[in-house]
Amino acid sequence: MSAKVFLLVFSALTACSAVTYAALMLVLPERYQFAYDSRLQANAQALTADLEGQPYDEAVKQIYNFCIQNNSVGVLSGGERTLSFGEMKSGAADYTSTTSIFGFIRFADHTEEYILSITSISQTTQEIAGLFWKLLPAVVCAVLLLSALSAFLCSRIIVSPIAEISRIARRMTALDMTWRCAVKSSDEIGILAQSLNTMAQRLHAAMRELESANRRLETDVEHFRHLEAERRHFFAAVSHELKTPLTILKGQIENMMLGYGDYQDHEKYLPEAMETVTQIETLVREILSITKMESMEIKETLQEVSLCDTVAHAVRTLLPLAREKGMQIDQQVDAGRVLRVNPALWQKALSNIIGNAVRYSPAGARIAIFLRDETILVVENTGVNIPEEELPHLFTPFYRVDKSRNRTTGGSGLGLYLVKTILDLHGMACEIGNTQSGVAVEIRLSAE
Repeated sequence: MSAKVFLLVFSALTACSAVTYAALMLVLPERYQFAYDSRLQANAQALTADLEGQPYDEAVKQIYNFCIQNNSVGVLSGGERTLSFGEMKSGAADYTSTTSIFGFIRFADHTEEYILSITSISQTTQEIAGLFWKLLPAVVCAVLLLSALSAFLCSRIIVSPIAEISRIARRMTALDMTWRCAVKSSDEIGILAQSLNTMAQRLHAAMRELESANRRLETDVEHFRHLEAERRHFFAAVSHELKTPLTILKGQIENMMLGYGDYQDHEKYLPEAMETVTQIETLVREILSITKMESMEIKETLQEVSLCDTVAHAVRTLLPLAREKGMQIDQQVDAGRVLRVNPALWQKALSNIIGNAVRYSPAGARIAIFLRDETILVVENTGVNIPEEELPHLFTPFYRVDKSRNRTTGGSGLGLYLVKTILDLHGMACEIGNTQSGVAVEIRLSAE
């Protein structure tokens, strides 16, 4: 584009210069000759009027001086006298222009009338035309040089911002919005550059928002996939957990109905069947409780409760079992610490955590409940450890460290999952880890 603009401007300037120079060669000599003749005629008429009534000798001097000043030849004739002023040079016929002016004069000391003829021989037109032709090579060189310089400057001034905008447009097509157009002017190109800068800023902001929204969407999709995987696992685990007791219950009832062998003794097997029904009922109640919690609006049920009171209540409930196993429970919780929670759910989560410490610790173990840094509630029990590979799975629904899934050595496997669900609703977090003396559960309390 620079080459095109350069050639276009160079050609236009050269053509305009050539036309202008040719017009001057044609018009200027003629206009100069016309002006010269008009001035000479006016001067001659003024001279004739001035000489009227003067003495002859004085008039001759004036005519002589006039011919010198105006580069003319004069002839004064009257009666028998003829006086010439100057002479016609040889080759006058080749002169460009010859102008003759006549006038009639009466002198004060002569009675006859004289005729004054003034002739001007001018080579001005030919000289000017020759000067034009003589200067033509230098003028051509100057015109070409100035045209080339002007064309170069124009191409730089006009094409440079357009080239910059074109370069930026290519970056825009590649969705690169980190540029800024440096073209600064008040014309249409400057306005276009400012508009591009504004558009780039807005597009860049929009792209950042889209990228942020895309990242959030990817996170949400991944979260939903995780939830879906957990849901499938949950239902699979529920199916497994219900299948075993239902199969046992069905077998017991069928055998009692058919009176096979020892099953004729209904008084012996009915309590076992009742115990199985109770297990199923407990499991279903816990599942329904979890489902209800996951869909509830927790903010509408929040109340301020004393952390010390809720811990003491949970300990009182479990104290008989602890005494039976010869355990000691120490609690050191600030009485002024207040939590904003759903009282029933918080009490259930706290009872599950302390209950696990009591149930799964050996006889004579010590359980400590205390606050650390005013933000972390710690429940630590001694005498037992959890395999490190099991720790990441403890909050998984129906997961039990005892792989035999024996009801006598473990619950339904929903206790810690229930705790996690309750704490998540309250914006709290829970971690379980081994210590030198046992196992510690840490609850990071919410700021409210």
